[in-house]
Amino acid sequence: MSKKPTSKSLILARITRTLYFFIGFFALSIIIFDSGNLITREAVIDRWTLVTVLLILNTIVWYAASQSVLKKNDILTAALTLALLAVAGFMTYWERGMASTSTILYALPLLTVATIKNRHALLATLALAIGTYAFAAVKYFNDFFNEGYRVQLWGTILLISGALCTITWFLMIVAGLRHDSE
Repeated sequence: MSKKPTSKSLILARITRTLYFFIGFFALSIIIFDSGNLITREAVIDRWTLVTVLLILNTIVWYAASQSVLKKNDILTAALTLALLAVAGFMTYWERGMASTSTILYALPLLTVATIKNRHALLATLALAIGTYAFAAVKYFNDFFNEGYRVQLWGTILLISGALCTITWFLMIVAGLRHDSE
């Protein structure tokens, strides 16, 4: 079990939760600018790389701030989860981005982190899974332009993100992490 977060940790956790809104709007602006052909394919990749790095760093800081003490097994589970996210991301890219049949691989890190029964860890993994999928799909789309339609890209990212959110919600119910419905 983790100790109660300190006042400074609580403030930092709140800051990072607020930054998720900025990250979401930043990603939405990239989608809008790209859909209107207002930025180049290279700019899309550069901006998506930036928003993904920001998402990863913000998620790590958010999780660390919400947990005062981390056990060795939690750290090992986190390392395994990050490795599984990397595998899923590379497989998505290597299998033609949004056309990849490897999207099921994003369930593996979610299932892995659910075993530690920590809602913050599960939500952090969800954010990283969505960010990893979106980055891999956008990168492939822009590296191999005209293998699909932009609206298809953004719609597929939305659909896969929704599916990952649903899987995570089910995992919270099964793992007993959803106490709001009791």
